[in-house]
Order: sequence, then structure tokens, then C-alpha cells
Amino acid sequence: MTPYRAVIGLAGHVDHGKTLLIKALTGITTARAHEQAIGMTQDLGFAHFDDGQGNTIGVIDVPGHERYIRNMVAGLWSLDLVLLVIAADEGWMPMTGDHLRLLKAMGVPRLLVCINKCDLVSSDELLLLEESLLERVMDESGMVPDIVSVSAKTGANMAALHAAIVRQLAELPASHAAREQSAPRLYVDRVFTANGTGTVLTGTLQQGSLKVGDKLRLYPADREVQVRSLQAYHQSADEIGAVCRVAVGLKKVPHKEVARGHCLTSTAGQCEAATHLIVRLCEVGGSIREQRNREVEVALGSWHGRARFVPIKDTRLARLIFTSPIPCFFGQPLAIIRHGSSELLHGARIVWCGDIHPARRKALHALLGELPDELEHYNPATLQLGLNGYVLANRFDQQPEQVTPLGEWLLDNHWLAQSRDQLLATLANEPLSAAELATRFGIALPVTQALLQQLKSEQLIRLHHDKWQPGSGESEDDLGEEAQLVLKVVRDQGKEGYEPGKLGPGGVELDPFITRKLPAALQQGLQQKGALQKQLRNLARLKYLVQLDGPIYYDAELYNQMVAAVLAGQQVGDLIDMASLKEITGLSRKYAIPFCLRMEMDGWVRREENERRVLRLPQTQDEMEPA
Repeated sequence: MTPYRAVIGLAGHVDHGKTLLIKALTGITTARAHEQAIGMTQDLGFAHFDDGQGNTIGVIDVPGHERYIRNMVAGLWSLDLVLLVIAADEGWMPMTGDHLRLLKAMGVPRLLVCINKCDLVSSDELLLLEESLLERVMDESGMVPDIVSVSAKTGANMAALHAAIVRQLAELPASHAAREQSAPRLYVDRVFTANGTGTVLTGTLQQGSLKVGDKLRLYPADREVQVRSLQAYHQSADEIGAVCRVAVGLKKVPHKEVARGHCLTSTAGQCEAATHLIVRLCEVGGSIREQRNREVEVALGSWHGRARFVPIKDTRLARLIFTSPIPCFFGQPLAIIRHGSSELLHGARIVWCGDIHPARRKALHALLGELPDELEHYNPATLQLGLNGYVLANRFDQQPEQVTPLGEWLLDNHWLAQSRDQLLATLANEPLSAAELATRFGIALPVTQALLQQLKSEQLIRLHHDKWQPGSGESEDDLGEEAQLVLKVVRDQGKEGYEPGKLGPGGVELDPFITRKLPAALQQGLQQKGALQKQLRNLARLKYLVQLDGPIYYDAELYNQMVAAVLAGQQVGDLIDMASLKEITGLSRKYAIPFCLRMEMDGWVRREENERRVLRLPQTQDEMEPA
């Protein structure tokens, strides 16, 4: 037989012998001392056995009492097979039905009905019970299960149960390779501190593999953690693959920062920590209308807690709203339980993680309504592409049709054409920054920047004063990082201008005032002799700056605005005195005189004693540019 790893679980009504059955199957008592004292399992128990072919099968014992239904659900999320245990002398009980409905809601793929305590009834009674249970399980779940009758107490027929389990799991190797190659996924069910190891979490590694030294992500905190140690079934290991019960030691992670329901995965695991979910309801439980906008309990992975349940009108969809972020995945099954009881209201699958603006909900609901029944092989990035018009290219293994690659993004062709037209029309009326455009159109800033660069490459727009505007020519974003920062500092100086070596805010020399904002490599570049002056001269040559006597550098646009203000209302031949010029520009004498000299050099005025005669007037923006 091909090697495999698997984890199974036992569910069923309280006192139907699940814990004793596990001991008979594995030789391990899962009940803790206090649970043995009261004769009731309260929390998850763990064991394992060898299938006789060299494969270790993990076993999870879940509580049967309705008081501990939340603990029971925490053990179901990752199982390959569940044994539904029913006592021969009591038969079907209320919790038997509750557990079966929860198994279906949580997506358990295989079911084996185990009738325990067969030594307490006659062979005829046992035969009738088997027939009635087969019919009832089929009605409740739609599954056609195998049925094995045993006595955990006497050991009768335990070999047949062992064989039935191995037979059910024989099909696992077909999907085993694909699961192990997926991103790791482990929901935490226990956390403790071990001497010499630190914080240890346990759970079922449902897919992927783990190695000592791996750097992973722990959700909902979305923090990086590193694997210090690994153990499976009391044996240390350097690497462990799914599906397997594991204990993971983490480096430098405080015990209090990990809890049941947290999830360990990788950056490629596409886990999201969400306070809002949209789920597609299965045909389980009561009427959706009855549960409108009320508090419920939700179980997903090994997490359980409260949520607000809001059905979406005329759909099979509902919103779940949590008070704190929950780690979750697209397509993940979950159970919605009536608050304060063990009654399953709905089974569901997650079809959207995260909140969405009310104005976009209708479009999203329409897309969700078109999802296929089977979500296992559906890529949720398709939803993002349909809703937003763009998605990261690395979310697809193969590029879908009707999209255009742009940098690290894929853009829907229709959305791309529409967005380009909107951006160009808007910029024709008003220059805006990339951030302002992103906010106005609700497009992610990196995508907005990629679109603007595409339009610039076609010489349709250019960047000027941190604003995009129509036209070709010099674009400020083509400047090097050093030049852009120098330009920003000069502009920030306003009418004070920038003088190399002059003291800046707080008495700091402006040269280091500039360079300390740069990465180390750029700092070294600007600190070289003459490097800053070279940047200033080059920016003046490119007409981003204007050099006055001193030297004093002004932003070219500010200089042009002051020239236009001085010449406004004047006629060629008029005289302007220095007092009027200073009042109009708001410049002190220290800056007004260099400013006038520059106006003379650019041919706007000619000095006549203490006044300036107007030689020409600006007619267009191009004429405003200094010589």
C-alpha cells in the first residue's frame, strides 16, 4: 500500500463509549484524570495507532455532551474520516443528530458508523439497528456510510473496525502529494510552555509541510514566527508533512500571544484576518428569515465565538460580523450555531473575506451568485479581478483571458480602457497627484501609479509639481532620487529660497538637512564634493529651479508666479518702483534685489536708476519660463 498520513476523529452522543473505543483501538487513554473521575470528555483528546502498513493514523476524541459542543467542533475541521459512535443499547440520540449535521457543515469527507456496546443487545436487535441507522444517516447527511458493530469493552470485532478504517483511508494517497505541496495550514487547538523549548502549539497540519527553521505567519496577528522544534506522535522530527498531528515549538513567541483558533501558515497561504465575512449557506438548519440580523455562534477551523448574522436578501448569502479579526480562507467550511444551544442553524462556505463599501456590495453579491457549487479549485483572485478590474499577477498560475499585464498587475481589458479615459478626462480639468486620483476613483495606489506611468510612456501626461497634467515633455518623476529630494527641499523653502550652506530649521545646515533624509548610499553621493551644487545647477538647467544672485535657488513655478504678479496690470514702458515690487512679491530687500536682477536677465524689465521699466508682458505659459 502507498504510504499516507491521516487524522480521524470520533463523534457521538455522550456516554456512548468513544473514549473506551479509542483505547481499544490505540491502547491510549485520551481522557484526563478529572474527565475520568466524572466519566465525561470535556475537551479534545489525542491518540494514534499504526495501520499495520507502516502508516501512523492520528485520532481525535471530541466531547459528546452538548455543553462542550464548541470544543467538539474545534476537532472536526481537519479530519479525513469520522467515526460516528452510537451505543447499541441506546441507539440514535439527540446529540447524534447534532453531531452528524455538524460533520456535514464542517466538510468532513468520509463517515464510518460504529455501533459500540454490541455485547448489550441480541443479534436480531443489532441487525434492526444497523438498518435503521443506515437509513437515518442517509436521510440526515446524504452520505452512504459503512457500518461496523463492535464492543470496546470486550474487544469484539475490533479487527473489523481497524480494517474498515484502513480501507476508507486507502484512497488518500491519490490526493496526498497535492496537499503536501500546498502552503502549510495548521489551526491551533492547544498552547503550552515546555522547559527548554518555550511556547509550543499543537494542532493538525491539514496541508503542506513544516521544517525546523521555517519562517511562517501566525494569524490573526499576521506576525512572523520561526519554527524552533517539531514533534509528531511523541517523536522529534526536522520535517513533517500533512496530514498529521504536530507540536510546533516557536522561537521568541510569548505564550499569551497564541490561543486556540489561531492559524499558522506561510505568506503564500492566503490566510486573511477578517472581522467581516460573506458566506454561502448550505441547505442545513432553519429558515434564513427567522435568523435575520441576530447574534449566533460560529465555528471555523479550531476557532469558535460569537458573530452577528445578517442574511442578504434574495440570495443564499449572509454576512457574519465579528468583534475581532478571525483567521480564515476562501472556500473554508464553517458552522453557524444557535447562540446558547447545540442546534446547528446553517452550514456554510466562506466566499468573501473582509468588509466592502456599501456602494459595491450589489456588484459583489452578483459575482458571488455566479460562483460554482464546488469551490475547491476556484481561484478567489477571479472575484477580485471581476470586482476591482485588477489583481496581482502572482495570484494566478496561468494568465486568464481578456486581461492586460501591467507591471506586477493584471488588468481587465474593459476596465483598463474605461479607467484610462477617466484619468485623462479628469486631468484635463484639474492636475492631481497619484494619491488624489487613487482616492477619487477608489483604485489602489500602486495600480493608479502603474496606469499613470503607462499614460506617461505614451506621452499623454507628465508630472509637474507632484501633480499629473496632460502633455508631453519633462516629467519630474524621471529625475533621480537625489534630484527629487533636493527639488522638494528647495520648494519647501518657499520665498526664503535655498542657499547652499545656509542654516535651515533649528539651526541645522541645509546640506545635512537634505542628506539625512536619504538612504545611506544616496547620502554618500550627495556628500561628495560639489555633488549638491551639481544637482542644483542641473535642476536649474532643466528649468525646475531658477538661480538668483547669491546664489539663491527658487522653485521655477514660484518665480514665474511672482513675475506674473509684478507685471499684472502693467503696460510696456511703465515704471515699477522697488517699494511696489517688494509689496507685490512679499520679498525683503535681501531677496527683492536678486529677484529684480533675474527679471532683468530674463528680459522682463530694464533698470532705470531706482526703478524698473517694463519691456515685455507674458502672453502664454511658455513665455513665462526663464531664459
